[in-house]
Amino acid sequence: MIRIVGAFIALIVGLLMIINAAFMLASPRAWFRLPAGLKAQGSLTEGRYSSGWRAIQVRLTGAVILAAITWVFYDMFLRRA
Repeated sequence: MIRIVGAFIALIVGLLMIINAAFMLASPRAWFRLPAGLKAQGSLTEGRYSSGWRAIQVRLTGAVILAAITWVFYDMFLRRA
């Protein structure tokens, strides 16, 4: 039972990370407009991080998160030992 609950929690956290990273990469401005239950922005504010160099930093962070998730999925399911 604990294993099922753990897998469910991991699935939810993974989906939230993918949603956040995809919006961060596509459009930082749209990412700031996500509902509070979906986004994980911490202390970032739309006024400071939705344009210019800081928006590029948000996009790069989204790209790094997506790359890390892709690498984990590859390592778990596709890599041959």
